[in-house]
Formats: sequence, structure tokens, C-alpha cells
Amino acid sequence: MSASASSSPSISPPISKHDARPLIVFDDGKGTFGPLTDLRAAFELRAGVGTMLERIEAAVGRKASALIVNPNMAVVVGESTARMTNALPDGEEFLVVNGRLLSVDHAFAARGEVVVDAEGTLVCSSLARAAVLNLDCTALPAPKTVHAQLAKAPWDITSRIGTSLDEDLRMADPAGPLGASVNRQLRPDEGQSFGTHAIRIDPSASIGPLCVIDASKGPVIIGANVVLRPLCVVVGPCAVLEGSTVSERALLKGSTVIGPHCRAGGEIGGTIFQSYSNKSHDGHLGDSFVGEWVNIGAGTDNSNLLNTYGEIIVRLEADSGLLRTGRQFWGSILGDHAKLAIGTRLMTGTTVGTGAMIAQSRPPAALVARFSWLVDGGDASRNEAPKSFRFDKFIETARAMMSRRGKSPSAAVQERLRTLHAKATGV
Repeated sequence: MSASASSSPSISPPISKHDARPLIVFDDGKGTFGPLTDLRAAFELRAGVGTMLERIEAAVGRKASALIVNPNMAVVVGESTARMTNALPDGEEFLVVNGRLLSVDHAFAARGEVVVDAEGTLVCSSLARAAVLNLDCTALPAPKTVHAQLAKAPWDITSRIGTSLDEDLRMADPAGPLGASVNRQLRPDEGQSFGTHAIRIDPSASIGPLCVIDASKGPVIIGANVVLRPLCVVVGPCAVLEGSTVSERALLKGSTVIGPHCRAGGEIGGTIFQSYSNKSHDGHLGDSFVGEWVNIGAGTDNSNLLNTYGEIIVRLEADSGLLRTGRQFWGSILGDHAKLAIGTRLMTGTTVGTGAMIAQSRPPAALVARFSWLVDGGDASRNEAPKSFRFDKFIETARAMMSRRGKSPSAAVQERLRTLHAKATGV
């Protein structure tokens, strides 16, 4: 599809309360997110208080009636989102939105309209039923071009955390997760807070003594049942979401989102935790994206800046080329169920695949394959093939970790993990 030369205002008109078109969100598969999309669609990646899907829904003012994803992900995505997947509800015309949309003010298309970004990628459209599943816009008028931002890689998401959190506060539903939170400074028995940006704290959050909240450069959001242990420092823009715990003496630097039910300790900055992951102890993690059910051992550190101060180039997949980030700062991607032992060192731009286990004293390669089993004792000079985590032992470990939070992997997730393991190991 070629974009027309026309342009539009940077802010789209609000969705009318009388607009009854069902919302359809699609994953066009054009983003490159490495292992982060092994167990989820791109729109399920956290981008602020919510995932990209949840933020689009907040902007439109209603939940998606259906999702369109790669067929091999349909069951897992339908299960995790509780939305209809790769099918359509009743209706003759639908509001269709690209799930990689970060600038959610553009989640609107008038009837009969096609909206694209500067590269001609579909942002949103109003489509008749017959055109939705194959996203066929050819019968519609020439597209309108807007300056929308679509996530192409994980660093596109982390680099705009401050903007995303500002948008989340603006869009907050009184009945939603931010609805119960209130703007307030810390009490003297809790510590000290300062800055002109919003400090939103849920009444159920517990804040220990001598904590510091710095909202001088962005908002700070503390969600329901969050625990901030004594002496921790939280610097905005930052969000600590439902059920998470921040350890004693932890430093959460700006542009950080700790997703629901995580453990955060040491120094973390410029990083998103999807949910249910642990970094309870000292160690540095910067400019990174952490999946679910990841455990990061005490004293683990990553580099997020080259000694040359040059652009960081990464590899997200073994069968893909090097990818320019356009960033001077980028740290690591940690796929779901990755386990890092104490004292692990990650070099700049490291990607750790789903299910990998790292317990070696030397830094791993810049790309750690899915389900790798890396321990000391091998002789790299003999070019030994890296060992792999046996699937039965991996799933046993996954069940053990998840059971501590009252969770277990569903049959669909286990089947997806088995498929990924077979592809990665040939077994």
C-alpha cells in the first residue's frame, strides 16, 4: 500500500460514545522482538501500565472484540487474553487497529478510512467484514498518513516509557487499575517524595520507612498491593505494578516498569519487566526487556553501553542478521523462563532465549539459544556444541517456579514450549 502525500493532525479525534464498531486488534508480524514473542503476540508486550493491547483498548474506550494473530499462536493468545482469536463477532463494519501501535492517540479511523504511518504500514482502518481477516484495504480510498509510532523492536517500547506513562495517566479509567490510586506525597513515616510530576499510590500499597520517590522528571505509579521495602529509591518516570515487591535499598531509575507480581532489587533502569519475574538481589540491569517467569541471581550485572560509546548492534535470532538498534544504550533481552545464576555477567546487547539456563562464570555469547544449558566445565577451544535443557527437566523447573505463585503452565503453553524446544534442539 502506498501512502498518500496527505497528512493529519498529531492527535486523532476521540472515539464517539455512539460509535458501535467492534474493535479488532491485529498482529501483522512485522515487528522483530526475538524470544519475547515466543509465547505471546506482539501486542501483549507491556508498554507502560498496560500491554500494547490494553493501551489501545483504553484509548478506544472498549475491549477488543477479537484479535488476529499468526495461526500457530491463536490458542495461546486466546487463552492469555480471554479474547476471541482469528474469528469475528457479529457486525458488518469493524475498527481495526495495528497491535504494535505505541502512539495510541492514533487508534482511530473514520468509517471508510485507511490510516497508515510514514512508511505506509497500516495503523488502523474501518473495514467491512469480508476484508478484516486478510486486512484487505484495496477497495478503500487512498490512505491518510499520520505520524504514528509502531513498535518494530523492544527498544522502541522501552525508549518511550515516560511518554507511555503520561498517556496511561491521561487515559486512566476510574474503574481500572489506576482508578483507586491517589496523587499524594509520602508521609514522614514512609520517607520523602519530591518533584512536580504525578505520584499515584494505590491505597493498598505498603511503603516502608526511609523510602524516596523522585518525581522531578516523570510520574511515579505504585499499584495495588505493591510493597516498597525500607530505604528503596524510585525515580520517575516509573511504574511498579500490582503485587510487586521492591527490595530494601533497591534503586529503580527512570524509564522503568516493573510488571505485576515481580520482585525487584539492586539497580534497575530503562527496563520493562513483563510480569512474574524475579530480580530480588543486588546487581545492575539497564535498558533491557525481561519476559515472564525469569529468575535473575544475586550479583548479576549487564552492560548497556559499549566502551566505544557507539551504536549497539544485536542479534535477536540465530537465523537472522545483525540488527542496528539506533541506540547508544541497550542492555539485554531475557526470554520467558530464562534462569541466570549468581554472578552472571551479560555483555552489551545480549539476547537470552526462552528457557535458557546460564550458570557459568564467563559471560555468555551475545545470543544465547533457546533452552541452552550453559555451565562451567566445557572446553570452548574444542568447539563443543552447547548443551540443551532437557524438556522434561525444563518443564519440571517451570512448574516448580510457577507453583510458588499459585500458577501452572496450561496445556496450550506446554505444547507451544515443546514446539519451541524441538525447533531449538532438534529433539
